[in-house]
Amino acid sequence: MAIYRNIQMSFWTDTKIVDDFTPVQKLLYLYLMTNPHTNLCGCYEISFKQVVNETGLTYKQIKYAFKALQEDHKVIIYSEDTKEVLIVNWSKYNWTASEKYRKPLEKEIVSVKDTVFRQYLIDLFNGVGTVSIPYPYGSDTTDTVTDTDTISIDSNKTNSNSILKGWKNKKYSENEDLDKAIHDFIEFRKKMPSSSFTDRAFELAMNRLDGMTSDDNEKIAIINQSIECGWKSFYELKSERKKNSKFNNAPIRDYDMEELERKLLATN
Repeated sequence: MAIYRNIQMSFWTDTKIVDDFTPVQKLLYLYLMTNPHTNLCGCYEISFKQVVNETGLTYKQIKYAFKALQEDHKVIIYSEDTKEVLIVNWSKYNWTASEKYRKPLEKEIVSVKDTVFRQYLIDLFNGVGTVSIPYPYGSDTTDTVTDTDTISIDSNKTNSNSILKGWKNKKYSENEDLDKAIHDFIEFRKKMPSSSFTDRAFELAMNRLDGMTSDDNEKIAIINQSIECGWKSFYELKSERKKNSKFNNAPIRDYDMEELERKLLATN
């Protein structure tokens, strides 16, 4: 990990910073982007006590500043459960398409404890600057958070051993119905506008599907649900998600999309 962090000089002249941030909020935001606990992915664990010790601010100042940065300025998201902070636009200024950078970045992303944060970063990693958030509770629409400047990282260059090469003639399952559903999903993903469907994205999606259930019929239903809802990956069936009001540190699939919407904050 680098021993320095780049902060653009425009940070000090940005009208949002100058007009809307208090001195404490400005100091805290700068600290969260440059402190020694930061990492490549922009999501790391830090406690209020650590911030107190390293900034000299009081606990009360930090508590209110964290709330303002999250709810008013929408530049960070903090998980009370895992004590992790997510810097919302970190990828915009810090991620690169370098192969040397990609591998350690991927390692850090999968080690994120908060399942909502982890899934958000995985979607950024595999996407093209667009993260689609499906609504599982009574709505088949999707809300899209877009950052057109975010660098997309192709996580697996196509080669002779490509999972998706010659996919129309490949057999992915001994169950003919399941195999057909997988082929339908691949065809659906490849036709999605502005969508990057790499080997790695396909592999992660299939691993997630296998982790959800071992029942072929349920897998088919999950695949069909994603196609019908226009989702890039697989999520629990709506009937199952309604039973789970909280997400945990289990596999990535086990996150609550309603909670994801709340944590990523409204953009308007």
